[in-house]
Formats: sequence, C-alpha cells, structure tokens
Amino acid sequence: MQRLRQYLSENALLLLVTIAVGGYLSWRARDFQLDDALIYLRYLRNLFEGNGLTYNAGDRFNGLTSPLYSYLLIAANAVTGNLQYTTIFLSFVFLCAAAIAGAHVLATGKYEKTLCALTVVSFNYFYTTFGMETSLFLFLSALALILYRRQQFFGLGVVLGLLFMTRTEGVFLGAVLIADYVVKNRKLPRAGYFVAPLVLLAANFLFNYYYYGAFLPATGSAKLGQGKSGLWGEGLIFLHVQYMKGAFFGGDSRLLWFMLPVGLVGVLSGLGKRMVWLIIFYLLLLGSFYVFLHIPNYHWYYAPFFFFGLLFVGTGVWKILELTYRRARKNIAFLALFCAFFVAASGFFYHSFNLSNVHRGPMEAYKNIGEWLKANTPGNAVVATVEIGTIGWYSERYVIDILGLTNRYNADYIARGDVYSWLTRYSPDYIVVHQPLWSFEASANCLLSSEAYAPVEAFSSDGYRLLKRSDAAGTRKRIQMCAKDRRTS
Repeated sequence: MQRLRQYLSENALLLLVTIAVGGYLSWRARDFQLDDALIYLRYLRNLFEGNGLTYNAGDRFNGLTSPLYSYLLIAANAVTGNLQYTTIFLSFVFLCAAAIAGAHVLATGKYEKTLCALTVVSFNYFYTTFGMETSLFLFLSALALILYRRQQFFGLGVVLGLLFMTRTEGVFLGAVLIADYVVKNRKLPRAGYFVAPLVLLAANFLFNYYYYGAFLPATGSAKLGQGKSGLWGEGLIFLHVQYMKGAFFGGDSRLLWFMLPVGLVGVLSGLGKRMVWLIIFYLLLLGSFYVFLHIPNYHWYYAPFFFFGLLFVGTGVWKILELTYRRARKNIAFLALFCAFFVAASGFFYHSFNLSNVHRGPMEAYKNIGEWLKANTPGNAVVATVEIGTIGWYSERYVIDILGLTNRYNADYIARGDVYSWLTRYSPDYIVVHQPLWSFEASANCLLSSEAYAPVEAFSSDGYRLLKRSDAAGTRKRIQMCAKDRRTS
C-alpha cells in the first residue's frame, strides 16, 4: 500500500493528464463500431443469449483473433450487460495503461513521461482501433519490456503468454527478449520461467480444441492466405499506407512533418539505452513479418509502429525543450529556439487532439443494410457478404463470410485467389455486393447472367446491391456452374 501511495504521488501528473485526455476522447468514441470489432461482439452476444461462443448460432467455428481479449470482454460484460460500451471502456483502460507503461519504458522524469503518454492518448489513430484487442496488445508489450528491464522473469513469462493469447505476433517480442537474454547472460533462461506461459497457452489451446475442434483460431491462417492470394494488392502491400493520410492525419502532412524529425531525435537520443535497441529490433522483426508475408494492410496491424513511434516523438519533444531551455540561459538565440519549438509542439498537440475530438459511430451504410435485412428478410435467411461485422451485427441473420474468417472452406479458396469456389459449399438466400463489384465478389456477374440470382428491387443503398436467389427449378445447378466455370463470369 505504501508503494502504491508513493507511485501515485510521484506520477500524479502523468496519471491525471493521461486519464483525463484519454477518457474524454474515449467518451467521444463511445458509439464507435469498427466492422471487425463487431465480429467479437456478435460471438459474445450469442454466448450471453445462450447460443454458445459462436458467430452463427449452432456453428462452432473459431474466428476469434484474440482469445484473451474475448475472455476479458466476457468477464466485463457479465458485470455491465452492455457489449458496446464494455468494449469501448476496455479499449480506453488499456490505451491509458499502454500510454503510461510506454512512458515508463522510454522516459525519465514526470514531465517527459507525461509528454510521452499525452502524445499517445491524443492521437487520432488509436481511437479508430477501439473495440479490437489493439490497446491490450500495446499495454502488454510495454509491460513486458518493463518486467524484462527489472529482471522479473517469472512475471515476464506470464505477460508474454498473455501477449501471445492477445495476438500471436507477440511471439516476436518474446523472441527479441529471449535473444537479448542469451546474449547478455550467455545462457538460456531457466526452464521454470517458461512454465507459466506454457500453462496459459496449453489451457487456451485445449479449450479451443474441446470447443471448436482445432487448437488455433482459423483467422491466423486466413490472414496469411489473404496475403498469399494477391487479391489485396501486388507487391509489398503492407507498405501501401497512402490511405492513412486521410484516415488519421486529417488529409495533410502537418503532423508528419513534426513527428518524423522529432521522433528521430527521440530515437537518436536514446541509442545508448538497451531498451531502445530492443524496441527497434522488435519493430524490424514484426515489420518484416508483415511486409514479406504480404499481410493485408489493415490499419490495426500498424499499432506497434504508431505506439513506439509516438513515444519517441514524446521523448524527442522533451529532449529538444530541455536542451534549448538549458542553453537559453546563456544564449538568447536558444531562447528564441525554445519559444519557437514550444509553439510548434503546442500546435502539434492541439492539431492531434482536434483530429481525435470527433464523435464516432458505426459505418452507416453497413448498419442500414443490416437493419434492412432484419426488417425485410425471414428470420432464417442466410446472407453472404465480404464485410460481415456491421451487417452481421445489425441483421441478426446467419451470415456467410465470403472471405472465410467465420466460415469453413472459404479462406482456403481465397488463399488460392479463387473467388468462385465458395459457391460449391454455400448457396445463400441473399448476397450483399458492392457496386461496382469488389474483386472478391466477381462471382456475382455469373450469378446474375445465369439468373441464379436477381437484384432485389426494393433494396436501395448507394454503392451496394442485394441479390436474391431464384426459386426457379435448376437454380442450384446454375450456381454450381458459376462456381466451376469461371469463363462464364
């Protein structure tokens, strides 16, 4: 208790600023619904409604990317009874925890730590990942680094086990820390340090096998298959980040022009610290995995790069302010530099906060489609689509994921670049497609030309079409023809 009081006293400013800013911006994001995050919530809604931990009631298929985040959501929602606000609250808690832990990793002194944490919690990007396991992954990553530095290796083992249960990419941080341990100590870590993480992982694997019939979630191989397919782009698609300028930076480069040089100062000023090198090697290893395995450039995969990059920006801001202020006492030119940089840094934080300070909600087009399906289709209707989160959440219909994240077979077809063969397994009552068609929806051309499906005239949504399966004799045969003969498309 005494240590807790001392910590709270020494870090009051850090805690106050981080929680206040993070809390306010999280409140503004309380209605935010990332499409993929609603996949988690649908699994949990089915669980709490007595239909099991499934995406489609009665179909035990493991499409949960993050077991640990799912378990935490289950526990928290058992108390709150509101899945939407529970997932946003957990994202807020773990984002603040990640910012605070990250500040302790790289910064010294209460002002530098506060700047680091503020840089993270005021940044727009992180609120666009709310509802996912992202902030939990970042918190556990920073906590693992702290425990490693303190040489608390048993606790480190537990945290690394939890990190792997959050996202399997946590193995790369574990690999870097174990390698550094071997280099420093010229021996392997004690076997006892591996017991706790192995027990945690074994328990999770056994549950998966008992409940779903497979040790691992299907999403891992599905994402690898997506990269292999070439359908998400050619070349090193993880480096295709042009979309982020509009999505996270307000459509211009003002923040980047500040972040890049100041972040570089933060990195260079810390090169004498072993922790900085561990972070660099971890990011290089993680980045190589994403880049060279052609993992799709989903924005939440970039979280560790934004997180540590912004922490370096925070340390860079402090180093520059400290240097110019100290020298300003003897040289008026440095006083001018201090004032100029203080204004620039203030402008950066102001602009970053304003970009984050928006009310966030669901993707309205998908929400409207889901609500239309719920109101205008039979309760037992089967709907296929490539974006299943929001549509599945609001439609409350059995949903076939054309990309295979929550259904059997389809991910294997996609990995081969085959967007037709899913029709050999499924003949949904309805198919939601984009207009113009996405590459994954190419089979719709054949389905329409063969009259196996027809557009629903009563459905109206800009940029989307709803196709309904024909009741005519021979429809199933025509669907199979489309699945097997691509030339007809």
